[in-house]
Amino acid sequence: MVIERPPLKLSVIIPVYNALPYLREMLDSLAAQDLDASSFDVIAVDDGSTDGSGELLDEYGQQHDNVIVIHQANSGWPGGPRNVGLRASTANRVFFADADDILAPGALRRMLAFAEDHDSDIVIPKLTPLGRRAFPTSVYEKTVVDASLVDVFDTLFSQKLYRRSMLLENDIWFPEGKVRLEDGIFNSRAYLVARRISILSDGDYYFLRAREDGQQLSREELDPSTYASSVSDICRTVREHLGHSANGDQIIADLYRRKCLHIYHPGRLATYDAATQAAWVAAHQSFAWQFVSDAMEGSLASPFRERSHFVRRGDTAALLALAEVEAKPAMTATLRGLHWGSDGVEVEIVASIVGRLGLARQLVCEILRRDGEGGSAFPVVRPLEERPDYGQAAEYSGVFPERSIGALLPGTYDVVLTSVSGGERFSARLRWDERVQAPAARTGFRIYPTKRGQVSVQKSEMSLRQALGRVVDTFRFRR
Repeated sequence: MVIERPPLKLSVIIPVYNALPYLREMLDSLAAQDLDASSFDVIAVDDGSTDGSGELLDEYGQQHDNVIVIHQANSGWPGGPRNVGLRASTANRVFFADADDILAPGALRRMLAFAEDHDSDIVIPKLTPLGRRAFPTSVYEKTVVDASLVDVFDTLFSQKLYRRSMLLENDIWFPEGKVRLEDGIFNSRAYLVARRISILSDGDYYFLRAREDGQQLSREELDPSTYASSVSDICRTVREHLGHSANGDQIIADLYRRKCLHIYHPGRLATYDAATQAAWVAAHQSFAWQFVSDAMEGSLASPFRERSHFVRRGDTAALLALAEVEAKPAMTATLRGLHWGSDGVEVEIVASIVGRLGLARQLVCEILRRDGEGGSAFPVVRPLEERPDYGQAAEYSGVFPERSIGALLPGTYDVVLTSVSGGERFSARLRWDERVQAPAARTGFRIYPTKRGQVSVQKSEMSLRQALGRVVDTFRFRR
């Protein structure tokens, strides 16, 4: 009598290449899982290791019946070994792990139970940085049973739980050979055919390590053409499934920002030689022409919108200059209108900024005493909600209340326009437009242009008559 065993619930697939000393920690974390060993297997594919990793795998295979070790000649990249493991699996679901990472206690049981309870095709577990590893973690903030495509495209790591039949029925495999973003290419195809994608974030599940020996593939230097080609492959898949829908445009714009425009971060582009700089710009220009519309570029936040502006024009020199400015944002501000109103001094200011930060809708006009012993401030507001185009000025207006003017101590003051954005504060001295006529002084307050064309304020002691007038005004106001 032949007793048929139920199919395995899960295969953990691990590509292994020269992963010592980290491999032992991964294998120990698998051995310590509280999921019944008869319900899952570990398929470790040794990709021609030369450091003893293959021997360690064989040792674990002899000690654990559910550990399967496959040895092969070096393929040079993780995609091939992962496909070998996927073909060898007979389980309902597969999880791809890396040899230098660690699974949290109970992770397999908890992921599998969640997937079965919610019938999820893909479960994205919370990933936690280990050591000096850094990556965005906002997608893991909360558990979501039905996650949106826009959200899940924020994570392209391969460390996820997949329904194996979904992958096979849709012929989804990792690219083989030295292909950058192979996990992103794989995931984009899986995401877009999955019926339900879930995010599981009720605790730690998987720790991604930064190797101290610097041997992670992600640390190798990028080739502009092949890297941009991989991003294009992902975006073509998005277009094939979502067309030019709002979701499709947003996903591609996000990928453009994260996978292309990050190259132009201050201090990065300048480290390449001229030929490599030109290669990056040419590769991204070609990508942008194919996938990025004017509206998509306009949806980008500063400084990515400004970077894209020059990428699409192939202007390497401007991108280098922009990077320098991004490192230290520069704002200019000019006084374009000035007169006394019923509530105080009414001002009109034109401001612009170049750098990694955009102009906020509300800025602060500061009146700062030169000796540092006082000052005042009032807000100026841009009437239009739309952000100004790169390098274009925006108009602001506001009122310096007469009661605040009266509270100023006698002295000379400079006028500064200040913006607070993203926790950063930067300012510019307010310049005087030559067409502006200085208004007459009132209650000891005079605003005027300096010899250098900047705006200053002189506050003098009020006469007794002026002071009595101020008291009367205050009394009338309180009544």
